[in-house]
Amino acid sequence: MLSNSTLNTMVKVKLNLGCGPIGIDSWINYDWGVLAVLSKFVFFRQLLIKIGVIENFYDMTWPKIHLVDIRKKFPLEDNSIDFIYCSHVLEHFERWQTIEILKECRRVLKVDGWMRIVIPDLDEMISEYIKNNKDSKASNVFFREVWGYYKDQLTGSVFDSLKKKFIRDHKWGYNKRSITVVLKEAGFQKIKEKKFRQGTVPDLKDLDIQLLQKMSLYIEAQK
Repeated sequence: MLSNSTLNTMVKVKLNLGCGPIGIDSWINYDWGVLAVLSKFVFFRQLLIKIGVIENFYDMTWPKIHLVDIRKKFPLEDNSIDFIYCSHVLEHFERWQTIEILKECRRVLKVDGWMRIVIPDLDEMISEYIKNNKDSKASNVFFREVWGYYKDQLTGSVFDSLKKKFIRDHKWGYNKRSITVVLKEAGFQKIKEKKFRQGTVPDLKDLDIQLLQKMSLYIEAQK
């Protein structure tokens, strides 16, 4: 029979930062903001979706979420996490904030622990824009990826002002080189580009979203 200490060393502790509705209950799921709060009030969330204030994407069963502002120190011990997953989150922060968040990730990761980052790939976005810039629809998609929402569709009406309160806009953009620089500034050294649903971090079949594959960059970094 395995001792408790042996079992503890076998159980992998996994943290999902800014999980949104895509998460697994066997992970520790952190999120923050209005949408994260709404995850706990199903009727109200569905009402806002019905009247068009928030997108249909959020009409699903959310995982168990801990309301944690990742711009602050994580409520976790040093060297306590085996894997961290962070998808389409870091672009919502200023560059200096991202560095501080990544420093916290490195602090809580165990030695040899891995972090997986999924972000909009600025190189891919620009390439698509250049290839399709004669198509106004393609241009709209490009700027949707840059800003995080269809900026030109909000007119400034009272309804649109309300709608914008539920939008997490983008503060910064990255390609492979720039996210590598940021990771190194945060103290990571072993940094690898990965592919969709391929990598060292577990449960990627459930975590990597098909909808985001084309315009995403997948990076894993080891402490």
